[in-house]
Amino acid sequence: MKLKRFTAGVLACALVVGAAAGCTIGKDESWCAKTANLTLPSGVYIYELYNAYSEAQSKTTTADMKKAKIDNKDAMTWVNDRAKQLTNELFVLNDKMKQMKLSLTSSENSAVEQAAQNAWAQQFSSTLADKHVSESSFQTAYAEYIYQLRKVFMGTYDAGGSKAIPTSTQKDYFEKHYSDIEYMFVPLEKPASSASSGAVSSAASAAAGSAAATSSGTTAMTASEKAALKKELDGYLSQIRGGKTTLKAASTSFANAHGTSDTYQAMTGDMDSSTVASSLPTDMISAVKGMKAGETRLLEASSSYYVLITKNDIKEKTDSFLKNGDNRLQLLYALKGETFLQDIENEAKSYKGATWNDAVTKKFTADLYYTAPSSTASAASAAAPVSSAAVSSTASSKASSASSKAASSAASSKK
Repeated sequence: MKLKRFTAGVLACALVVGAAAGCTIGKDESWCAKTANLTLPSGVYIYELYNAYSEAQSKTTTADMKKAKIDNKDAMTWVNDRAKQLTNELFVLNDKMKQMKLSLTSSENSAVEQAAQNAWAQQFSSTLADKHVSESSFQTAYAEYIYQLRKVFMGTYDAGGSKAIPTSTQKDYFEKHYSDIEYMFVPLEKPASSASSGAVSSAASAAAGSAAATSSGTTAMTASEKAALKKELDGYLSQIRGGKTTLKAASTSFANAHGTSDTYQAMTGDMDSSTVASSLPTDMISAVKGMKAGETRLLEASSSYYVLITKNDIKEKTDSFLKNGDNRLQLLYALKGETFLQDIENEAKSYKGATWNDAVTKKFTADLYYTAPSSTASAASAAAPVSSAAVSSTASSKASSASSKAASSAASSKK
């Protein structure tokens, strides 16, 4: 499950009990585990049970979780153990923050709060609020975790860190895997004829024309229309190659000539990353990899667009790119992210510094999220099993989260 998937402090009140003003279920159930430096509220553990249960479901095709086995262990027991390990990761990060003398800045704390509020309102409150998880507890386990993960990662591998990656290595990776491109695209569609419906206004027709790529009121171009468009774009291509115009200027000219929105885009990205793969067609990515610096081409992408694209000299971007902390995080994560996450997970598995509250761990277990499968669900599961290989592991989810953080200051999800 994606975490989204990108705030400050551990909060004392972690539980929601109806409309009661207090923050505990019982006098000894307000916390789940603690060390000398940190006490985690019970809601954190209940949230991690949710993550562990979701992960367990991705690891089995058995519809009934009480009949499933994961790693040669009953799935429900596996969930309980995994939830403790995930909770331990918060202790591991907290310890490392202190050892490395790191702390979140005021702006990072504000971002943590905003990320938690957004994720809680948009996705998690409907699932977790009735499971005794408050928004403050969620903030600790979700958004603060992500920001601390980033802080410790950069403190380890960025300049001055105990395992700092040399600038030369960063430059080599950047110039080998990244591309700096600019492009404009034109959908190979046109507004559908309004002749069959007198109710379609001219304004609506114009709107359909400006959003041809997504509007249902479109139809594919004919062969002759497509040929005419290609001829026009070939004209712009010749001008760009001849140095008479730029791709950005060509995009503006095309938009003005046709009364459509300017589709010009520019990006610098790792062509092997999931972020780029989710935003560009595969045939366009392949074409970029095969282009030379300074080259401009006209492509047909996914049989849906004509794309005019220029590949700039990536070496001209190296210094400015590596000066930006978020950019370096993205690049360093590609180099060391999986190793780092595995190290955190291994430390959490063997963590011995926490005292656990048995009153909480015995009361709240995997059963909190268990739903007995219906006969229909069981049949559907048997007929179309979900491949566990197709589902991201917890480590992959965290990787997605951390890499998303590299591209944006907005937090992504955790698991």
